[in-house]
Order: sequence, then C-alpha cells, then structure tokens
Amino acid sequence: MIVDLLYFFFVLGVLVFVHELGHFLVAKKSGIRVETFSLGFPPKAVGIKIGETEYCLSWLPLGGYVKMAGMDDFAPEEGKGKPWEFQSKPRWIQMAVLIAGPAMNFFLGFLLLFTLYMAAGEYAFMDDSRVGEVKTDSPFYTAGLRPGDRILTVGNTAVNDWEEMADAFLLHAGDVVPVEIERIPAYQTDMTERLTISVDLTSPPREGLGLGYYMTTEVGAVMPGMPAAEIGLQPGDVITSVNGVPVTMWWEMSREISSRPGEEISLTWQRNGEEMTERIIPASQTFNGETVGRIGIDSASKRNPISFFKAVRRSATETINLSTAIFGFVKGIVIGEQSSKNLAGPVGIFQLVGQSAERGFSFLLWFMAMLSINLGVLNLLPIPVLDGGHLTILTIEGIIRRDLSARHKAWLQQAGFAFLLFLIIYVTFNDIGRISGWFGN
Repeated sequence: MIVDLLYFFFVLGVLVFVHELGHFLVAKKSGIRVETFSLGFPPKAVGIKIGETEYCLSWLPLGGYVKMAGMDDFAPEEGKGKPWEFQSKPRWIQMAVLIAGPAMNFFLGFLLLFTLYMAAGEYAFMDDSRVGEVKTDSPFYTAGLRPGDRILTVGNTAVNDWEEMADAFLLHAGDVVPVEIERIPAYQTDMTERLTISVDLTSPPREGLGLGYYMTTEVGAVMPGMPAAEIGLQPGDVITSVNGVPVTMWWEMSREISSRPGEEISLTWQRNGEEMTERIIPASQTFNGETVGRIGIDSASKRNPISFFKAVRRSATETINLSTAIFGFVKGIVIGEQSSKNLAGPVGIFQLVGQSAERGFSFLLWFMAMLSINLGVLNLLPIPVLDGGHLTILTIEGIIRRDLSARHKAWLQQAGFAFLLFLIIYVTFNDIGRISGWFGN
C-alpha cells in the first residue's frame, strides 16, 4: 500500500508539474508576472521565493496551480493596467498561456511513449500483418478473413506491418476494397495459399477495425502474488484450454478468463511436452467500470528494436489515437452512449497506478503517458476553472468584442468549481463502490 501510494504521488506529481510548467514558461516568456507556482492546493506546506515568484508545496496533492498577476480563478481581478498583468496582454497571448498546460501534457505523453519505444522497441506482432482475432460482426469476417491469415495487400498497396495495414484500410474507408491474404491450409501446414477477398468498408465499424494482433498463448511473465503464481505457472508455458474451452490465441484465452472473475475454473497448459492442469480462481479487477477476471500473466511477445524515426511516428500515432479515444469517451458520456460510472477518480487512478507498477516499469510508463494525455484532454473541456473554460470565455469575449465583467467571470468560475467538486465526490464514490463490490460484478 505504501509503495503504491509513493508511485501514485510520483506519477501525479510529474503530470501536474509538467502541466503547470507549461503555463509558467509561456507566461514568463510573454512578460507576465508569475506570483506563485504550487504543486498541490492550499494550505501551503513549504515555500521559497525566488525573484517575483514563490515556489510552493501545498498539502492537498491532487493538482497544482500557477498564479499570475491580474488573474484569479475565484475572484477575477479587474487589473490595474500594468504591462506585466495577464489581463493586459492581447487575447492570443492569454490563449497561448492557457493552451501551454494541456500542450505540455500531450508532449509528455508523446515523450514517454517515444522513450518506451526507443528503450524497449515495439512488440514483434506489430512488425507483422498477420491477424490473430477477427470479430464476427466486422466486415472482414463477412468477407472471409479468418484468424491466422496474413494480409499482403490492401487495394494496390502492399503492407508489411500492422501500422501500414491499418493506414491502408483507413485510406479506403467508404470503399469496397480488394484484399490479398496468405493462408496456411489446415490440412497442409508446410504450404500456404493466396486468396483475394473483397472487404466492404462503406459502413466501417464504429470502434476500430474489429481485428486483433496475432499473439499465441505462451506465457512471458508471471506476476508475484497473483493466482497464476500460486498454481506454479511459469514463463514459457503454453496455455491450451480454459475451463475446457480450447485456446490458441491470447485474445481467446483472455476472453475466457476475463468473463469469470472470482469463479473457480480449470487451466490446462503444456510445459516441455507435458500437459498440466490446475484449478484457479481469477482475481476480480475493475477496468473502465467493468469487473473482469485476471490471473496475473503477460504475453511472451518479444519487442524488436526500431529506428528513431519509426519511434517518432509510432509515438505520434498513439498519442493521436489516445486523444481521439478520450474525446470520444467524453462525447459518449455527454450524449448518453457511455455511463458516467465508467469515470475513474483519484481512488481508481491510485488502484490503476499500483496495478501498472506491479506489471513492470514499461507498463507504468505507458499508463503514465495515457494519464498525461487524458489530463491534457480533460483540461481542454469548456468547464470554468479549467483551462478550456478560460479559453471559452476568451473566445466569447473575442466574438462580442468586449470583456465580461469581473462579477460574471467570478460567478462562472465558482459554478465551475462547484461542478468539479461534485464530480470528484461522484467519481470517488464510484471508485469505492467498484473496489468494495457494492455495485456487483
């Protein structure tokens, strides 16, 4: 618990520091006087004043702030017309200062992903266009694509890895596209055959392509203290069935285990040609508001080194995809397609940080990148008190060609603060309910 708490405060501290650093640097560069740079919210624990700025650590650790002359969230200052005040600067400079915080979170997410790719490479299955999962409701399944097939061309474009394949399908969205595949016949494993299928992408699936990576059920790592470790599962073991259901792909195995949290099941695997079977109870864990079963294993998929420019491209693509997914999730909540119970608050994030740290440093790094991008997106929402709320007010003032009164701004900020306070209480209640099992499985 103490170690998880340290990880939590480290991750949150880095994300908040980088966010506020963005505001701080652009404000200083623009000639705006920064009065306070604080990690955490008041009351102040310790502080030191250097020049015009007091640098603080405050007692409430769930955030931070940069206090600029002529700007206050809860009682907006009218401003005295001094050249170093926030309100004295042109609107485009004010917007640049506000955007800088979320922008730094997006950049940090990209940088963490880039570091992960450069240090560990990318999973070997990303270097291949072989398909492991084909969802039955996808147009690919209808066209005849099956698990184990390798996609060779999309239209007239040859594809060599997963990214090229995904990009090619995106390029042909809205079309009926010929796809050449390579298949190993079930009756002759030492030979392959080539087929051409027609995939109808005129109504592409709303959530991804409906395809999954080709990952076998070989175990790469076993987490201490988890059910798999308790029954003696080892790296190199190949899981062959879950509760009597044969599995050859990781997604098949994961599907069977995930659907049985807290339920005793049988697990069969091969080790050096010997078949072994044990009873196991998957641990119940909550992800995205859903309780699933986990036994504590990772895939044996290896990582291959990649070039600098490929790492940049991969990191940029993943940053964009994560941002789009988060915006889509928020939109889904607003229009009622997603349940607000899927939101995670401080307690849920604390749990996820601990789970990521248990799986290893690379998982923690990835989760930190995802959380940083998440923070960037959420701060752009048009909620008063958040950066997006300030940007919305500045945009309105630009349209009507006059400033809103300090009284109106104060009312908006206070209303926004009340909304955020309610939201924090709500998501915390959800987190505690999920963890304690109040809401059931």
